[in-house]
Amino acid sequence: MNSEYITKNPDETIQLGIKFAKKLKKGDIVCITGELGVGKTVFVKGIAKGLGIKERIISPSYILVREYPEKKFYHIDLYRIGPKDFIQSGLEQYLSDENICVIEWADRAKSIITGKCIKVKIELIVKNKRKIIFG
Repeated sequence: MNSEYITKNPDETIQLGIKFAKKLKKGDIVCITGELGVGKTVFVKGIAKGLGIKERIISPSYILVREYPEKKFYHIDLYRIGPKDFIQSGLEQYLSDENICVIEWADRAKSIITGKCIKVKIELIVKNKRKIIFG
């Protein structure tokens, strides 16, 4: 994949997530950053779809993690916590070589999430237009 993409609507963001998911393997940790409302969860919807997950994907902001154990896929949201809370909550258990984890607001625990992280930054350009940067 290129290192930078522009999507013009949520459907294109989902399609990019599907394409990105095809490159993921067990043990991958996808660390997504971007401002509130920029489309992080929309991108995760595409990743989940690309991995074959049929359930509705919604943000785990209030529960911290949504589990899809049949695919060993875990969607984590760190919006409400910091590094100390990450450890105390036990979220580290999901960062195993058997799982694929996608972490929104990953910059809030960057001191804990190791170099295995695949970085994705999403930026708002205008209304529905996004810049998605890999690496």
